[in-house]
Amino acid sequence: MFCKAFRVKASTAIKGSDRRKLRADVAAAFPGLSAEQLVELIPNKEELNVIRIYTHKGEAVTVYADSRNPILFEIEKALYPTVYTLWVYPDLLPAFSTWPPVLQKLAGGADLMLPGVVVPSSGFPQVERGTLCAVTLLGNRAPVAVAAAAMSTAEMLAAGMKGKGFAVLHTYMDHLWEYGDKSPPPTLAPLAADPAEKENAEDEEEVEGKKPGNSVSTDTPQHVDIGDLSLKEQNSCAIVMGKEELNENRAAETAEDDSTGAQQDAEDSRTPQGTFVSQSIGMAFCVKKSDLPLLTSTFLRSHMFSCWYVVRRASLGLQERVGYLE
Repeated sequence: MFCKAFRVKASTAIKGSDRRKLRADVAAAFPGLSAEQLVELIPNKEELNVIRIYTHKGEAVTVYADSRNPILFEIEKALYPTVYTLWVYPDLLPAFSTWPPVLQKLAGGADLMLPGVVVPSSGFPQVERGTLCAVTLLGNRAPVAVAAAAMSTAEMLAAGMKGKGFAVLHTYMDHLWEYGDKSPPPTLAPLAADPAEKENAEDEEEVEGKKPGNSVSTDTPQHVDIGDLSLKEQNSCAIVMGKEELNENRAAETAEDDSTGAQQDAEDSRTPQGTFVSQSIGMAFCVKKSDLPLLTSTFLRSHMFSCWYVVRRASLGLQERVGYLE
């Protein structure tokens, strides 16, 4: 309504009788205000002006302003608080939260759509269609807009939070706000119910924060060095890293070990040719990165021939165990 400049028709100081009538009207419109708060909002002696304006659409609006800011505006005998008043009495109206980027849209004249409303864990306030509401930004209880509900709370939920939720009348940063001292909204802590909601959100973030760690730990075992594909007789890639004598000894000891069990016997029963090929491939893939690319001659001399010797020794040991001699 005040997204564009309005025209001021008249501005006069309010009389004593009109001041008392205005206070009675405010008490009827906002029964949540105490007697002390009513006197504070509509003081007995401080300056209070009545300003008659026309909006850019030609709507006649009566604005009540103190010495600094507009505090109320009236449309067709219905009173509405300004954001300046709601910053002093933030709980005057049922409040609905939205995301901070939405404020620019509201200040530009847009209504608040239900997809932009944040659903709290404690649920929405129960309102009916046409109920005057405050709009806050997530994390700050200070209202930034005054709006009328376009549907009841039950209708909002039944609609799946789709469609227009609130018809916005006045916002922070619009021209009615600019008519005052242009102060920014204060930072008001959430209500007592909100910390629990914040705690739940932190718990969810903590759980989500653990997920990447879990995914990393899950992925890490899947990253297996190709050198680990060599036969168990080797037990490490150190045999390929210039320690061929150690490899030969380990392979021979493994072949001659009588306590390996049935699984080890099955591995030892493989043909020397198959063991030879597997060993050669495993050793070739365990070479240092600095040795790549690997020449064929180097592969034959440093890996296949030495591997053949290891397998040959293991084969002889196996034959001796089962009573064969080549």
